[in-house]
Amino acid sequence: MHQSAVRAFLMRLCRNGALADDLAQETFLSAFRKLATYRQSGGFSSWLFGIAYRCFLQHRRSEKRAMEVHNQHHLLVDADEQFYETLAPVQRDLERALMQLEAKQAAAISLNMSIGFSHAEVADIMDMPLGTVKSHINRGLAKLRELLQHPYESEI
Repeated sequence: MHQSAVRAFLMRLCRNGALADDLAQETFLSAFRKLATYRQSGGFSSWLFGIAYRCFLQHRRSEKRAMEVHNQHHLLVDADEQFYETLAPVQRDLERALMQLEAKQAAAISLNMSIGFSHAEVADIMDMPLGTVKSHINRGLAKLRELLQHPYESEI
């Protein structure tokens, strides 16, 4: 009943259809979990939209954290350039490809595959829903495959 309106509201906030869908899903899951706390003093839709807005704000905070992790990664890469010069060409290509991913994708893949955190642990670290983390990892891996098939095309 409220799905279209919640999704449209989130779409206006984040301007990204896939993200709006993820946040709407998280909104309804959160509302379901908190249904017992709903007090009928206010309207149900205002309660639901409040949850949607808090989901959006939480996403923005987690996005900011993911960007900080990504930026720190870039700083480490720059600071340790001599180290990267000693890497095998395949490893250097992988590092270059990782730097071309979106910050959230690179952070999720690094935490999961390089450091060894489970998807659930990555979701906790990045303060994101588990499904969103899995999506970032899958999309990031697809992009890495594409970049690594032709590692120097994006530099031209």
